[in-house]
Amino acid sequence: MKTRTDVVLVQRPKQGIWGRSILASLTLVSTIAQAQPALPPDALKQFQQVVGNRVEAVSILGGDYAAAGGIYTFRSGSLADLSVSKIGGGGEVASPMSLGVGDLQWAPVLQGNVGMISAQNTFESGYAAGNQMQYNTLAVAAGGGVSIHFTDHLSLATTIGGIYGRVQNTFDAHNAIGEFIKSVASGTVVDWTLDTWSVVPGLELDYDWMWGRTTFVFSSRASYFYTESFESSSPIIGVEGTSTTWENKLDADVPLGVSVFGREMHTGGFVSRTELFGDAASGLNTDYLYTVNGRVVLDFLGKLWKVKWIGLGASYFTGHEFSGWSAGLDLRFQF
Repeated sequence: MKTRTDVVLVQRPKQGIWGRSILASLTLVSTIAQAQPALPPDALKQFQQVVGNRVEAVSILGGDYAAAGGIYTFRSGSLADLSVSKIGGGGEVASPMSLGVGDLQWAPVLQGNVGMISAQNTFESGYAAGNQMQYNTLAVAAGGGVSIHFTDHLSLATTIGGIYGRVQNTFDAHNAIGEFIKSVASGTVVDWTLDTWSVVPGLELDYDWMWGRTTFVFSSRASYFYTESFESSSPIIGVEGTSTTWENKLDADVPLGVSVFGREMHTGGFVSRTELFGDAASGLNTDYLYTVNGRVVLDFLGKLWKVKWIGLGASYFTGHEFSGWSAGLDLRFQF
């Protein structure tokens, strides 16, 4: 039984440029033109494109405990930087117990995560050129479920969780046009806050095996996200959308036979591919994400309560329109 906790610490980029997309299905109500008659149609269209693909995928990146925290750089015409700082984990929190049906066993599963996401959009062209828009998002997630052990090596977990997201939008005027936009659109198209909730059912299949002293774990995890807004400071901005992620991952733990501070050093890491569907795929403008992780840790099993190892890890991830990296503490529990 393995429970993973990742603490990812990243520096926020000094400046990010959001082009077309990061996040899906933010809906600007069709009455936007009537709500802001002073802004020309080109300006409204530009803001709709910038705002329209943000909230849902950001909630997933920040709120889902398995999603990678780090710095994302977006490409294809425009470059963008997005920083995701998070702490979270999930897994079994007790030893397996008999289910009373043959050799089947079960164990409770808990999940939790807190993420902070920052992004800055710099308008390089169009009506709002030269001005900036800042997005700050808080995502808090919690959930639980049950893991069924069919054998000592094969298990299936079913979980249900929820994500609360709060997005704060701030428009920074740097020229006369920006001052005009802020004067007529503050509180509606710009300078707003939005609260969202997501329900997240999931399934995860795990299979582990040994080769010598090396442990391999293959996992396949599918999650469905339904997101809605429940409060907005703007009368014309809301969100409703669905997304699905499917991650397939191979993890290896390799004991090195070398002791540091009296604890054996391990190396290892994982490779994974995550399929994206629905609004998350549209928002990130990709339907896949590759992640390669490496780590160096010290084995504390039996020395600290339920702690399997503590060390450092780093990940590189890439998709069709972006790439990124993360580095931080790698902490894993075992019950």
